[in-house]
Amino acid sequence: MNLKQIEAFVHAARSGGVSAAARKLNTTQPAISMRVKELERSLNAQLLDRSRRRIRLTPRGREFLEYAEHILAMTEEARSRFGATQSVSGRIRLGVTETVALTWLPDLVSRINTEFPEVVVELDVDLTAGVWSKLNAGDLEIALMPGPAQGPGLVAASLGYIRYDWMASTRLDIPDGELQPQDLARWPIITLAQESNLHDVIDVWFHRHNLRPRRIDVCNSLGVVASLTKAGLGISLLPPSVLRDERDRGELRLLETAPRLDDLEFQAVYPRNAETPLIKFVADMAHEVSTFGLKASERSVG
Repeated sequence: MNLKQIEAFVHAARSGGVSAAARKLNTTQPAISMRVKELERSLNAQLLDRSRRRIRLTPRGREFLEYAEHILAMTEEARSRFGATQSVSGRIRLGVTETVALTWLPDLVSRINTEFPEVVVELDVDLTAGVWSKLNAGDLEIALMPGPAQGPGLVAASLGYIRYDWMASTRLDIPDGELQPQDLARWPIITLAQESNLHDVIDVWFHRHNLRPRRIDVCNSLGVVASLTKAGLGISLLPPSVLRDERDRGELRLLETAPRLDDLEFQAVYPRNAETPLIKFVADMAHEVSTFGLKASERSVG
């Protein structure tokens, strides 16, 4: 029994397949299969049930997985504590939503590249539901997305809050002054698709006032939402901090609304049983480089 065999078994068990484990470990499917079989021979126990298309753990496999994950975690901790971070290699699959991608993601990737030059970062930018689904399926090691992310076995660390406000093109003849939900419901709404957290926020906001907007047009890109809004095709809930240039150029303006929506919290989320020093380091780095701040109510108190 050796670390490569244990690593192959753990990744095959987590992903439910040899091919996924091979991609994760940057090797071939036959190599993964051979390592797992050698491990089974050394333990004199069948760990994986290969009778179905998607492999499953045997009872002995489930029992050994806890030990195997502990061995890998201890190994990574020892490497982290007694070795240089530059010696860490491999890849980390990082899922993010577009708000993160448009703000501080480049700073985070730069930090990872500097601290861990041998680690390959695989980025997956998607809507909230897509990121969440991939994390649950084991296709991502860590996700940076809107919260709250709750569930058994999850680690969720706050990355701060970002303000979203209703915005419109200066071409639209929307009156100045405080606008109520019924005023906004008369205009076409442009936002992200139903798989996004933002779409849910808008639905809840109007539903609380027993309103349905005149029309909701959707797409899967926050950048496209902003472009359509600038073109005067509707109003949108957007992060003003990301669109300062458009406001300075007079292309977009904030709408004063009551009630205002709560600031949106973002979190770094990963499964507790998959935690490694690298994943923990990335979560801590994300917290350090995040430009998202305190919640509005906390800022006012401070």
